[in-house]
Amino acid sequence: MGAGLRDIAPKEVYYAKIDWTDNAEGEDTGKEINLVAAVSGKRIEVISFFYSSSNASYTSKFATGTAGSTPTALTGAIIVATNGVVKGGWNPDAHFRTAAGQNLVLIRSNAALDLSGWITYILT
Repeated sequence: MGAGLRDIAPKEVYYAKIDWTDNAEGEDTGKEINLVAAVSGKRIEVISFFYSSSNASYTSKFATGTAGSTPTALTGAIIVATNGVVKGGWNPDAHFRTAAGQNLVLIRSNAALDLSGWITYILT
């Protein structure tokens, strides 16, 4: 078995807020947003996340690539009821990771949906 993150040198943890209201964050299609910008040669590894919406039920998923340019899904569709939350607790070995040098994209099923929350990630 390979070493997990907790078994190797410490990594710097980064934080990003999710504060996405209809067309307020400059998303390309209204349903996708570049949540974390790409870093040349680095993968974005998400180690925890939380977000919610109170105005409708929806599905969402994380992807790697560029919003509006058919990003590649990293997760399946996450189905959430009105007032529901999406939570990925602390996972030092990462829930999922982007391809090297690509954005972390968040996709929502409803362009009029407001999402709020946060993610934590490392770069590898």
